[in-house]
Amino acid sequence: MTQKIKALLAQNEIYIYGPIGEGNVSAKAFVDALKTLDTAQTVNVRINSEGGDVSHAIAIYNALNELPDVMIHIDGLAASSASFVAMAGNKTLMAGNAILMIHRPWTGAVGDSDAMRQTGEILDKFQPILVSAYAKKTGLSDDKLNEMLAAETWLTAAEALELGFVDEVIEAMAVAASADLSAFDQVPERIAQIHNHARANFQQIQDIVDLFKGERVIENVTAQSLMANGKTTPEAVRAHLMHELGKHHKPTSGVFAMDQNEHLKNFMSDASDAILMRNNIAVKNVSAGARELAGMNLVAMAEKHLNLTGKSTSLMSKRQILDTAFAATHSTSDFGKLLGNTAGKSLRQAYEEEYGSHEIWTGEVEVPDFKDQSLVQLSEAPDLDKIAEGAEYKYGTFSDGGTTFRIEKYGKLFSLTYEAMINDDLQAFTRLPQAFGKSAKRKESDLVYQVLTGNPTLNDGVALFHADHGNLVTGVTGLTVESLAEPRSLMRKQKGLNSAAPINITPRYLIVPAAMETRAEQLLASIVDPALNNDTVNPAFIRGLTLVVDSRLDEVSETDCYLAANPAQVDTITRCYLAGTPRPYYEMREGWEVDGMQVKARMEFAAVPVDYRGLVKLQSA
Repeated sequence: MTQKIKALLAQNEIYIYGPIGEGNVSAKAFVDALKTLDTAQTVNVRINSEGGDVSHAIAIYNALNELPDVMIHIDGLAASSASFVAMAGNKTLMAGNAILMIHRPWTGAVGDSDAMRQTGEILDKFQPILVSAYAKKTGLSDDKLNEMLAAETWLTAAEALELGFVDEVIEAMAVAASADLSAFDQVPERIAQIHNHARANFQQIQDIVDLFKGERVIENVTAQSLMANGKTTPEAVRAHLMHELGKHHKPTSGVFAMDQNEHLKNFMSDASDAILMRNNIAVKNVSAGARELAGMNLVAMAEKHLNLTGKSTSLMSKRQILDTAFAATHSTSDFGKLLGNTAGKSLRQAYEEEYGSHEIWTGEVEVPDFKDQSLVQLSEAPDLDKIAEGAEYKYGTFSDGGTTFRIEKYGKLFSLTYEAMINDDLQAFTRLPQAFGKSAKRKESDLVYQVLTGNPTLNDGVALFHADHGNLVTGVTGLTVESLAEPRSLMRKQKGLNSAAPINITPRYLIVPAAMETRAEQLLASIVDPALNNDTVNPAFIRGLTLVVDSRLDEVSETDCYLAANPAQVDTITRCYLAGTPRPYYEMREGWEVDGMQVKARMEFAAVPVDYRGLVKLQSA
């Protein structure tokens, strides 16, 4: 079962498809996806999951319980902890061919007898939580539910409705046929038979639909859409398709050249949305075609693309289908570029989501090219003059100090082989790009902290942190109110470029290595001065500092710390990017040296020290 939590904005839907707690189906991913929806309206939660980590399920259940209106849709399987999540709805709907299963919490554990007992005690604490949710939904007694949990109870939609686990049974859904019961050892024979019948029924309907491929009047019809509209048996599907075909007097075979480009265009749009949906990237206004394609693997999608371009794939192997699909890539709407677009979006989403502590305390600018650039320290505004009656105003002047730099290019090339495409399906076009996106953000952090800890020489010939710059405190023995008082005072006393008047810069960020994190948290959170054995108040300025922690600092010193000003008040170290270029940039081409796709990811970046006055270093003794 594809592992995903996806949010669909237009329908205000969120999907839980796959093992809870694994891959993208985690409590954090669910809450993040939930934030993209309009939670003031009805939130629809669609479930097709064999369960998983009960702690993640509890977190998801609690998040849903905080919303005013939640409707649960059990599309296929709601087993184990997924059935617990299904209890969070104000109303719960279950497809006629779906399955619900409840059982006692269980896990695997390794260790001695004490570890086993501890694990058992933890599991025992979860069971009352599950029972409480089931009882609230069904009205069944705790004793009855504990008995059902101990027996591992499997329920059809009708049985779940009768016992109160769901509020309504709706039409059978095609997705229920995809549920994987192989992970369970105690599936009752009657449930297995019902499930196998559903799979066989769906396959028969799919085979009938395939017979009508190419007929214009029913070209957008799928097995899924037919079942969703009540045509849930092979006989009903066959009769419906024959009726539609007869109404328009169309032959049962043949190629219709008209509108082919439009059909291909629609496919490319739907396929792009489908790939993004499958990989947990939010898509607005999802079409029925995209929903259908979201259930296809890469080879099936390539096959459909070839069929739409008039190429038969009936005698092709998987490898031949991929070879043909990529060989046909000659336009901006080809299959290869479709995958490239998906990979590029995955890359940039991962880049944006990757945490970079450097972004908290630095500013950013864009530059037009790779030539030498200058960033200036603009001086403070000149003092206002007293103007006598009738006297003229005088022009004020600004001075500036410049920093010259040029951005550099960073990148990497890798390949996606045909073998990976077949074996790893569409994930190959998201996992590697996501890894590169995260790597790009880490590279930015590396370069920023190299400047901070490397103490480069500025244009005035003096190191970034130096006594001449009034921003270096030496002999510091620890993080205390007293040790932060001097660097605060130094920053306050920094002079303007135009005059000897202080410009009153205030510290905003305390930047520390990981080794100092806990001590820094204690200092910033304390109401009283933790270094004193009395009620002396911890100054408001210390409690108002934002803590920034990065382990890159530990590689240079586990004790040196820094104060930084708000970049809106004064530039310190600035992140520089190439204007008009995605961050990072990504492109693909059909491989020559390898069978598959060659992928290139790059970023253009520079970390530039602009103004020493907004930084102070606390150098340990």
